[in-house]
Amino acid sequence: MSVTASLAFGDVAVGQTVAKNLTVRNTGKTNSLVISGAASSDPAEYALSGTGTCGAIPVTLAPLKSCTLAVAFTPNAAGAHSATLTVGDNAASSPQTVGLSGTGIVDLTISKSSLVFGSEKFGVKTTKSFAVTNHQTQPVTLSETFSGINAADFSITGGTCTTTLAARKECSIIVTFTPGALGTESATLSVSDSPDPLGPYAVALSTGPTIPATVTPTTLAYGTLTAKTPSLTKNVTVTNLSKFSLSINESFSGANASDFAVTGGTCTDDTAAANSSCTIAVTFTPTGGGSSESASMAVNVAVDPTSPHVVSLTGASK
Repeated sequence: MSVTASLAFGDVAVGQTVAKNLTVRNTGKTNSLVISGAASSDPAEYALSGTGTCGAIPVTLAPLKSCTLAVAFTPNAAGAHSATLTVGDNAASSPQTVGLSGTGIVDLTISKSSLVFGSEKFGVKTTKSFAVTNHQTQPVTLSETFSGINAADFSITGGTCTTTLAARKECSIIVTFTPGALGTESATLSVSDSPDPLGPYAVALSTGPTIPATVTPTTLAYGTLTAKTPSLTKNVTVTNLSKFSLSINESFSGANASDFAVTGGTCTDDTAAANSSCTIAVTFTPTGGGSSESASMAVNVAVDPTSPHVVSLTGASK
């Protein structure tokens, strides 16, 4: 009697089944070969399948004839798996042993385990994408869900993935972040596929501190003032892009800081109201006696990672 020495199943997705044929040959010229049994050392993952040509055991095989026993590999976890198939028969060399090997791989892989969006302004949407690959030999049903503190600020807005992903195929998912909270934001996107005993698969979503406001312009140039115009007021606009009220304050520095002052504006109580703009009135009263003057005003906006916003101030008198 002769039998295939080993069967290598290669990579198989966990929970999937791949069958290979084991050839058994009666090398004798006069006596029939009787196969009385076949048992795997790991029957949970390697088992005889009914697809071979030998038929049900016990099997009687005529002299110089051959047939096949089908062996199925169904990995129950990722990683390498090996076993031994023992075939009992009436040959003098009985039992025969066959080495079985295969590797369980995950059913689905995602190209990125995290997406980092950085710091974004309120009102500005940004996108990032990742790929999804189905390693199974059958199509799967895809679904996605968001969870976590800021789940509502993330959404799927495109890509090639649909509700079904074909066998051995890849698709893409586009995730959009729309700032909705002050500070950093985070959530988790879970990608599920069915059937798949290993899912769902998680993608961590995170951002830098959101940018809630802008301050414009960055320069106030007062020109040269005369005795008829001993002082001049110009406005800086604070635009609160967020749905939250923001506290603000100002400070001056530089060679002629004392000649510039906040004298009013519509940003009342040092606050920028939600989703609105207000002004800071900055008055220049020169005391330099004809020389050029300069200073800087720092506008500090609460929980704004780009704060302080620096406004350059220049002017002169004659």
